[in-house]
Order: sequence, then C-alpha cells, then structure tokens
Amino acid sequence: MSTNLPHEIGSLDSMSRRESVLTLVLLTLATLGIGLLFALDPRWGYDEAWHLYLSTVSPWTKALEEGLVDAHPPLHHLLLMPMAQFGPDPFWFRLPSILAAVATVPLWYLLLRRLRVVPEMALLGVVLLITSFAFLELAVSVRSYSFGLLFLVIGLLAATTLVPRTASGAIGPGSTPNPQPLTTALGLAIAFAFIYSALFVTLGLILGLALMWAVRAGRRFARPLAWLRTWRFRDWTAFVVLVIGALSVLLWFALGYGRGRGAVAPMHLESFTLCEGDSIFQFAWCGLVGNAGWLTPQFSATDLGQAVAVALFWAAAALVLAVGLWRRQSARVLMVLATVIATALVFAAGVAGAYPFGGLMRHQSMLLPLYLVIIVLMLDLVWSRLHSRRLQQVFSLAVVAFALFGLFRAHATDPVGEAHTGGMRPEIAAAFACDSGQQAVYIEGRAFYPLYAAAYAKGIAFRTTLTERDGVPVEVPYGTGWFNGLIHPRDWDVFTMKDDCGSERILIRDRRRWVLPEGPETRLESQLEALKTALGVGSVQLIRLPPEPEEGAPETDGSSADEPHTARCPIRR
Repeated sequence: MSTNLPHEIGSLDSMSRRESVLTLVLLTLATLGIGLLFALDPRWGYDEAWHLYLSTVSPWTKALEEGLVDAHPPLHHLLLMPMAQFGPDPFWFRLPSILAAVATVPLWYLLLRRLRVVPEMALLGVVLLITSFAFLELAVSVRSYSFGLLFLVIGLLAATTLVPRTASGAIGPGSTPNPQPLTTALGLAIAFAFIYSALFVTLGLILGLALMWAVRAGRRFARPLAWLRTWRFRDWTAFVVLVIGALSVLLWFALGYGRGRGAVAPMHLESFTLCEGDSIFQFAWCGLVGNAGWLTPQFSATDLGQAVAVALFWAAAALVLAVGLWRRQSARVLMVLATVIATALVFAAGVAGAYPFGGLMRHQSMLLPLYLVIIVLMLDLVWSRLHSRRLQQVFSLAVVAFALFGLFRAHATDPVGEAHTGGMRPEIAAAFACDSGQQAVYIEGRAFYPLYAAAYAKGIAFRTTLTERDGVPVEVPYGTGWFNGLIHPRDWDVFTMKDDCGSERILIRDRRRWVLPEGPETRLESQLEALKTALGVGSVQLIRLPPEPEEGAPETDGSSADEPHTARCPIRR
C-alpha cells in the first residue's frame, strides 16, 4: 500500500516524520505490552473455552458439526489449531488476537493519515483506539473479532483509493495513491471470513462508493456496460475475489442456518432473545444505543446518557460529512456514507428480525473502526481551528484524559477481558472427583465448555464414543432441513474422559437445555433412565450450576455497576 501521506499546510510547528514514527512505535509497543499483560491470566473465559473446544475437539467431524451452527465463520478456529502445540495455557490461544490488535495500530494510523488527519491528531486517534474498552476487550480474548477489525481496517485503508478523483486526477488536496481494488476486496473478504457482521461494512462501502460515482458520472452511470469496459484485469480480479469470498462465507452461514432449522432455533438466533415486553424496534434500538455506550463509556449507562452519546455522535457525523462535501474530501465523505449505510442496514435487519444482535455488543464490533474514524475526523476539525500551540496542547491533554477516564470507568465496573468461569470450579471438580462412585456424569449445557477447558488443562482428552446407531435415544430431531442428511447431531453428546485418578468416566452433555431445572422433573428423569439403559450404567451423577441471580439482585460479575436495573439496553458484553 502506498504510504505517501499528504502534507498539511499551515499547521503550527507540525511534528517531524521522525517524531511521528517514534511516537507510533511507542504506542504500538504499549499495545503489545498491555495485551501480553492481560493474556497472562491463567483463567479461561466462558466463550474462550468455547473457542478452545471448537479448535481442539476430535474428530474433525465433531468440530464441523458444531462449527456450522456457531455464531462465527470457522477461519479463526482453524488459526487456533496450531496454537495447541504450545501447551494448554490460555496465553497461547490469546496470542494471535493480541498480535492482530498490535498490527492494527500502525494501519489505523495510516488510515487516519490517508484521510488527511494531521500527524498530531492521527496519533491522538491511535491513543483513542488503544484506550478504547471495546478494542482492548476484543484484543485480549480468544475470539475472532480482533482479526476481523484488522482486516476491516486494511479494507477501509485501501477503499480510500477508490473514491472519485478531482478533475486533476487527485482524491483531494495532497497525495494521489494508486487505486487498490484487490487489496480492498481481500481485506473485506477476509474480515467477513472472521465475523459475519463485517458484511454490513462491506455493503456500506460498496453502496457509498456507488453513490459517489453515480453523482460524479451523472447520466453516464445509468449505462453500466460503458463503464464496465473501463475495468482492467485487477478490477475484475478484485470483483471475483470479493464475490467468491463473500459467497463462500454466506454458503457456510446458510448451511449452519438450515442445519439448525426445525424444532430448535438456530444458534445464531437463540443467543439473542427479546426480553418480555420489548418490541423488535426497541430491540434494534438497544443494539445501536449500546454501541455508542460501549464505544464511549464516559457517558452514563442510563437511557439519557446513552441517548446523549448517540446524539453527539451523529451530530459530529453530519458535520464531518458537510465539511467533507464542501472541501471535496472524497475519502472522508466515503467514511461517513459507509458509517450511515452500514448502521442503517444493521438497524433495518434488526427491526426485520433478520439480524438478531440485541445486546451482545461484541457482535457490533465491525462498526467500531467506522465510528471511531468519525470521532477522530470531528476532533481534527476542532484541531484545525486552534491557532495557538498552547490551545492545541490543552486540547490534546483533554482528549487523552477523556479517553483514559472512559477506560478507567469501564474497567472498574466491567474489567477488560471476558467473564471467567471461577464460580463453576466446585461443579467442575465434582465431575473429576475420584470418590464420586459414579460411572457416568450428566451436565447441563452451560457447564460443558468450562469443564472441557479444565480437562484440557489437565491433559484429559474428550472422545466422542457413541452415535445414534448405538442406541442412544433421540427425543426430538435437531433439525428438518435437507442438510441434516450429512451430520446427525442429537439431544445429547456422549464422551468418554478420565477422572483425576485415571479411571474412565462417561460424560453426557445436554445439548437441548442450557440450564437444567432446579427440582425434580418427569421429563428429565425419563431421559436419564433411557440413557442409563442405553449406556449400560447403574446410575448417572447429575451436575448443574448454581442458579443465576434474580433480576434486581446485586450482581458480582459481568455487568456494569453504574447500570441501573431498569435500564433497557446493556452497555458492555
């Protein structure tokens, strides 16, 4: 990619290139240090244990079966497979995400400079990124979002070269980097292969570029064959890469979606359920409001605080768009258009029930670079109006203080990193206990992945031992779609494992029920009797986790302390 960055005219004692590079290197190293520090935590987060399971379980057909109905494409799981060779410590599995976040930092700086942000403000933009709770939360977890953000930034950086140019051939005042359609296509396609929701950003960029070129071309835009003849080999190559990449991921999603159809909702949907009494419109609104609150935790977690954050953000976006149009800064205009269109698509899909995001803010991570670009561009406009070095210094300190305040406030109420599974240790210990006297263990769905992580740390392997043909009862077909002819998941998974004394033990995982009933239940009792008969065991040890706190009770982990219990929209998850 071209790094021939524009030279700003009229800035007061602008930083030298050497000072900018040195500061950027220090900020990048700081990101690496922060990431490694958090990665040393020996505890597995819940979703981290889920990713560990999908990247290490055998046989590979079992990983395929469950990966199809995962909420993310499989590319990240494939990347994690080699990390198992370094040992069972979660540090090794977090390391790829940290390195992806570190690589994002200099590319983020290049993107801001490509948008003609002055060096000082571009470095402040880097500070805003690496002190963002959302960025750090995703950077230090065993999840795919850090990679998705990396390739989204690559795609955004390259997409700035595709905007219409002025009559002289320039994008605007400053440098004229060569168009990079193939880099754009590769970045966006790979981002989509890490997080499904990157498709919204891709569509936002495509529609934004189409709108800008349509305005530029006028009536000629209505004659597609005429401008298609102007495409070169690299343009067609980029088009093919983007189409094939997107269709491949969409096919995987469609197979997984169809795989989950039937008696049970697809996993893509069942994790994002409406609260009783909420409308789908409120559901979608919560997702978008929560994004602003997640990105800017400086604002209160009340409905008013979130509304103020959203109002200020979109007012800033409108101003950046107006100034960009006035100054013919095409790349900045594209960023705002892509932000507006991507957000509108997410909102429309949420209202239609086609994209059930509802409250898990990490699934909105694809909007983070676009939203943060808008904030930095707004701050750059303010910076350009400060004609005193002293005012610029005060402004810079205020921006840094505001960023650090948000990180401190977010970390104090919801620590960076995923909610850990420490509260499940007594139940996990019971599954491995030597003196239980039970040959088989039956666990509810939510206890399985922490149990798997604990077994993995002990070097205990889970082996899938039975199929439907072995007589394990299947009460409800998992799905009725045509794809069910390939793989047949059932109500229960049956594994063999070893306890702490090395004795074989059968592990039965309930795939139907996330939480088992607290008291006796006829249906559960009949299932256990059927399983005992099928497996040839005399009794089954039932392990369930303690009930979660009731609504209104004090919460001790995973939620914001300053969020009132009446708040309709969660802020950080």
